[in-house]
This record gives sequence, structure tokens and C-alpha cells, in this order.
Amino acid sequence: MTWNDFAGGRAVDPVTFVAAASTLLESAVAAAGGGEATRADFIAGLQAGLSTSGPYATLRLDAGLADQDVRGELRENAIAVSEVVLDLVRTVPGTGAPGPSDIHSSCVGYAWIPPVVERLIAGPGLHAARNLYNEWLWQLVLLRDALIPFTDPSRVRVLADTDGLTRLQDARDWFAVQVMTRRIAHAAIVRFAAEAVTGGYAEGAYGFQHGGAVVLPPVALDGELLGSAYLLSRYEGTLVAEDTAYFVQGQEEGESAGTLSAPARVIGDVEVVSLTDRLVPGPPGPGATRTLSLVVGFDGHEWTADLGRALRGHRYAARPAASEDSPATATAIDAWSGCAVLQQDGEVAVPEGGVIPTGGQRALTLALLGRLRPGNVVLYTGQEVGGQRILLDIRS
Repeated sequence: MTWNDFAGGRAVDPVTFVAAASTLLESAVAAAGGGEATRADFIAGLQAGLSTSGPYATLRLDAGLADQDVRGELRENAIAVSEVVLDLVRTVPGTGAPGPSDIHSSCVGYAWIPPVVERLIAGPGLHAARNLYNEWLWQLVLLRDALIPFTDPSRVRVLADTDGLTRLQDARDWFAVQVMTRRIAHAAIVRFAAEAVTGGYAEGAYGFQHGGAVVLPPVALDGELLGSAYLLSRYEGTLVAEDTAYFVQGQEEGESAGTLSAPARVIGDVEVVSLTDRLVPGPPGPGATRTLSLVVGFDGHEWTADLGRALRGHRYAARPAASEDSPATATAIDAWSGCAVLQQDGEVAVPEGGVIPTGGQRALTLALLGRLRPGNVVLYTGQEVGGQRILLDIRS
């Protein structure tokens, strides 16, 4: 007897998955002698397993390389996603279907908290209870981990089958190694998210489309400029005709680099105009890949930036903490218009630094991040910033 109706593979939301997995929980409780106290102990064991620190954590995010913005984003989101899963476990009713009396669990042997140990080794005849509890714990850890890349976990649809999410075992192990032991690449986050949702991935992708929805870093569509740079959001709708496509950065070989000259002398001399924007897909590429271009326009003129490069620039841009003593406006500094950057060919260098006002326009800022050479660009909100930096003034 199985614990779900996902045979053949189905895209399921977290509510549906947790409701199905509750069959395992109720069967484990019954096999361990029943009672609300037993159920509460098992849920407490799950809570300890979903922690990102401590001896029972199944994914440690309190260690590893320090001073990584990406690690901070993942840790905070893992905590939030864990709370989502735990809330569903406590509140979502089960399917009512009878559960298995025993199961062969693929669990990798996560540690049990002492109350669970007491429940599951208290006497003979508890072999089935141990298997059922292990499988329930394992499935919900896989669910939590599959949702970590997403800012909106309740809206995500993961690809499950008769074995739940066990198909993600190798991908999850690979992802865990990345986040716990290495400098985390954005492509690694996207790869694991794609495997959870589509069952596949493309090397180096920064987003994907599947099942009538687009998954991209939130700033690519309507997210805040100072919001997440590494996580992903799901948007209903499509950008390309294929059901599944992976979005990759365009080629850079052989492109020229421009250098800005003749700036205005003060920021007040630069007029900021409102731009329209849209995303334009490139032709289909190998392995179901596509490029996306961010096209911004004003008064009959249009400029294009590769979205992959723009998102890379967004990740690399510095975000110094704002100071209460920072000036409200920048004066006596070289200033440039955004159009001066966008009308150049290829990548643009600003060797002496300066400020580029954007009026807080997300698309204009993102397009500039796709054209400016990474390394000394700051998302500027009035901070004190030293050195020869390119200040993208994102204040409206």
C-alpha cells in the first residue's frame, strides 16, 4: 500500500504533499501505540530536523564560509520555509486514506530527538513505527529543501511520484554539499530548484519556465531592487512557447567595451526619464535553453541588455548600509544619464566612477547593471561611499 496518489508523476503544491505525507505520520503514530502525545513528539522531532543549526539539523546553515550574502539569504529563507512546512503539518488535515502498515524507507538516517528515541525503541514490535516515522521525516525534509530556493514556497509546484520526492535524493545531497561547504553559486540554487520543479536542469541557467509558470529572480519582473539577489520567485504565465525552457546568459565573446566620457558635472544636471520595458526571448538553444533580453525604451528609442548579465550585475552590486548622516543628495560629482550608458556598444566602463540617477526605476537600473562592468557598482540610496565607485542612485 502506498501513501500517495502521485503515480506517474504529478506537480503538487506543499499543501497537497503534506496532506498525503500525513498518512505516514498517522500510521507511524498508530504503530508506536497511538495518542496525541506520540504525535506531538514526532512533530517535535521534525521541527528539530528542519532547524538550520544544532545536533538534529538536516541542513546546517550556521557553518561554512562566512560573509556571504547568498548564505544569509538561504539561511533566512530556510528558516521561513521550515515554518511553512511545520504550520502545514500542524493544520492541514490528512487525505483520510488508510496508510501502510509498514514501508521500506529510503531515509538516510537522520538523528532522533530523545522523546522520539523513547517512543521508537521502547519495546519489541516497533520496527514498522521506525520505518514509517523515518520515511515521513525524510519526505518532509526533502520538501523543505526543495522549497528553499523560492521566496514564495506555498505557490511552488514540485514534481512528485509514487515515492514522493525520493527522486531528489542525489540532487538534494549535491545541493547540501554546495550550501554547507562551498561558496554558493547562484547557478547551483537554480539547478536544484529546476530539478525539484521540472525534473531536469541546464548548466548555468538563472531561471526557467515550466507548467505554465516562469521562475526567475524576483527583480527580473517586479521585485524590489534591494530585495533578494539569489532566490527565485514563481510567476503565473509564460515567456516562450515551450512548456519547459531554461534561461541562460548570452555569449560574451568578441564584444567591444565602451568607456564613458564628458559627464555632466553635478547630479542635478542629469534628467531622468521614465522608460518602458519588456522581456524578449532569443531563439531556442541546445538542451531546451533560451536567452532573454531586457529591452527598455523611451520616445521611439530602445536599448537592450542581456537579462542574465543584468542579474549577475545585480548580485555583484554592493549594498552598503545607509547612514542617518548620509547626504540626501549627491553634489559635486561626475554624473551620467542612463541613456549615455545604454547607447554604448557592449560592456561599459566608467573608470573614474560617478553617479547615474535612475529615478528608482527597476528596469532601467537592471538594464544598467547588465551593461556596466561589474566590480565597483553600488546600489546607492544616499550612503557614504568611498573610492571610485559607480553609484546607481535608485532613489525615486
